[in-house]
Amino acid sequence: MKKKNRMLISALSLMLCVTGCGEKNTNESSAEPTKVVASSGDVTQAVTTEEPATAEPTTQEPTTEEPTTQEPTTEKPVEYLFTKDTYPRVDGATAQYPMSIEIAMATMGLTKTEAEDFIKHNKTSQAYYNLIHGDADVIFVSEPSDDIIQQAKEAGVTFEMTGIGRDAFVFVTNEENPVDSLTLDQIRAIYSGKITNWKDVGGADKNIIPYQRPKNSGSQNLMEKMVMKDLPMMEAPSHWVPVGMDVILELLTYENGPEALGYSVYLYAKDLYVVENIKFMKIDGIAPNDRTIKSGEYPLSKVVYAVYRNDEPQDSPVRKLCEWLLTDEGQEAVVAGGYTSIR
Repeated sequence: MKKKNRMLISALSLMLCVTGCGEKNTNESSAEPTKVVASSGDVTQAVTTEEPATAEPTTQEPTTEEPTTQEPTTEKPVEYLFTKDTYPRVDGATAQYPMSIEIAMATMGLTKTEAEDFIKHNKTSQAYYNLIHGDADVIFVSEPSDDIIQQAKEAGVTFEMTGIGRDAFVFVTNEENPVDSLTLDQIRAIYSGKITNWKDVGGADKNIIPYQRPKNSGSQNLMEKMVMKDLPMMEAPSHWVPVGMDVILELLTYENGPEALGYSVYLYAKDLYVVENIKFMKIDGIAPNDRTIKSGEYPLSKVVYAVYRNDEPQDSPVRKLCEWLLTDEGQEAVVAGGYTSIR
């Protein structure tokens, strides 16, 4: 019996050793082991059991994001200064027509084709006539001649003039003419009939053919006011007085072109009616170009005007247009039309 007890004790000891050797390292689990004591006769057996770790359920409140409502982006339509119904009735000189187109495009949002269909110019003298007699609201022109001012006075009309850009009065000749420069005194002498041969101004021994323009045309008025001043011009044969500036430029290219002298405005001869084999004369040694015209260095620089009647109401479309023409945007339209800025 003692031998059996010793054998039982040895078996139990071996079991306890095996059980102890199989226990987990406490570093691997932080759960505290629970000891359960079981009795079997006179032998007490300790059985160690680990309660499974039960993680507390985490209740995560559902996140309900408020829907973001994005306002639809709608571009506002561009607001223009005028519509076709509210735009003033405009007229003007031939040379100012491209500028008038640019102004119409910028203030009404028209395409170039639409603007060309909408805007009409009738040359300087007719534009002034239309303004005086109420058939135009505003005209883009050079300053009026004395005859036009007298016509306005007789009709009880007084002009208001807003300078909007700069151009120049120029003299042109055939590029084969050896003379490149004339003084204002020499030009006055030529057109008053005192100088009749190019040799008297440094050229060849050939007669000068000094073309003129019809009375009250824009360039003829500039010639009388800017160049001749109080000196009368000589009577010219009719074939020396072509109706259009384009005809003068064409005549300078003919066989007698090197003998001819004519005048125009810078923008027209430079951009609008370009003719080969002609050149701009220097005046007092200064050539006309964008820089000398804007600075006023060129002696015959001039101002381009928007002209209207002084009985225009203060809030009229005409006055609004003239105010706009002096803004940055307005001056951009003037420059796009070929002129230099007035500012």
